[in-house]
Amino acid sequence: QTNTPPKTPDPQQREKKKKKKKEEKNPPPKHRPAKHPAKPPAAKPEPTTTASETESVSEDKSETKKQAKGARVPKQPQPEPAPAPVETPAEEKPKGRPAKQPVKTDAPPAAEPEKPAPAKSAKAPAKGKAAAPAPEPEPAKPVQKGKAAPKGKPVEPEPEPEKPAVKGKAKGAPAKGAKQASKEEPEKPAKKAATVPAKATPPPKVAPKEPEVVTEPVIPMPESMLKANKLKTKRDSMRVKTAASLMKKRKLSTIQSYKRAEKYEQEYKKLEKDLIYQRRTARQAGGFFVEPEPKIALVIRIRGILGVSPKVKKILRLLRLRQLHNAVFVRLTGPMQQMLRLVEPYVTYGYPNLKTVRELIYKRGYAKIKANRIPLTDNELIRQNMARYNIICVEDIIHEIYTSGPKFKQVNRFLWPFKLSSPRGGFVKKRIHFTEGGDAGNREHFINKLVRKMN
Repeated sequence: QTNTPPKTPDPQQREKKKKKKKEEKNPPPKHRPAKHPAKPPAAKPEPTTTASETESVSEDKSETKKQAKGARVPKQPQPEPAPAPVETPAEEKPKGRPAKQPVKTDAPPAAEPEKPAPAKSAKAPAKGKAAAPAPEPEPAKPVQKGKAAPKGKPVEPEPEPEKPAVKGKAKGAPAKGAKQASKEEPEKPAKKAATVPAKATPPPKVAPKEPEVVTEPVIPMPESMLKANKLKTKRDSMRVKTAASLMKKRKLSTIQSYKRAEKYEQEYKKLEKDLIYQRRTARQAGGFFVEPEPKIALVIRIRGILGVSPKVKKILRLLRLRQLHNAVFVRLTGPMQQMLRLVEPYVTYGYPNLKTVRELIYKRGYAKIKANRIPLTDNELIRQNMARYNIICVEDIIHEIYTSGPKFKQVNRFLWPFKLSSPRGGFVKKRIHFTEGGDAGNREHFINKLVRKMN
């Protein structure tokens, strides 16, 4: 084996490798639009220009003057044209790490003329509008912020090459005339015309479909049901008519009852005044006034059934005094007085006044309607059962009983026997006559005092 000496690398290859590694580590920045326009760099000394470049600039100036003369544009103070940037050939670029490209700023363009300038020869503008002068070259743009240039190597800004004018809106820096117009009258940046969406035509209103009426077959109603419905409607109409007639009758009966009560009250007062007058005249004449004989009596049973003879039992049944402390009104006739004398040991009776009669009927009054004991709570009950006797209210009953009228019997039979309670303080002696200090027999007007105790 022979030991071969190691190959010595070429210095140029070494430098190329180093450059590749550096480029892989620090790749060139991608083009991103800056958020805010970059500040213009500080003024630098003007670069030296060659003779060929100065000739091209003078030719441009002569062309712009010819355009201005042909367009007859009003004289305006034009700013001094900026010197054209020096183009550095690709061979003269500094060796080493390439300079970073400047970032383009998206600044809003200034107001542009309505008609764009042609590429080679500018046409005459319309009347009243200034001609657009030749565009100025853009100033050198600064290096992007946040990334510094490599140390020891100054980076010169690379001016963009001049682009030929294209029909339409000019891109890049604004024209001189447009700059001057913007200084005199600041215009707002042109807004993009908002695309207004066309109004959608509403769909035509469709009338709702009417529901289909399904006609069911009509089943004829049976004849029996038709007759029943007719009877029902007839009865309902009759019921309504009867109810209306009853209401009218009730109203009439209430009015009549009030009128009759007033009439009876005047009659009772007149009777009382007549008796007082007769008593006074008899006293003044020095004689005696004989009271009129009573027409009715109130009979009360005070003893039970023990030791009662058949005859007495029969009279008590005729008087309707079947229970202890029962009371009834009777008309005082000859036969009635004989009957009362036979049953004196078992009853007590007397001659009631108007107050006693009224209190008994209003407090203890019950009617006998079809063998039923019904309280007298409404005049309608009396009117329904006693209207044929011209008795329609309670006051009519009181008047018939107190005066012993022609319908006394019917009224007395209509009333249920009064059921009184035992007297407060009790009886003195039931087996002894009232005249002897007992309770049995006739007690005349003292019956009123006993009724007040028992009522």
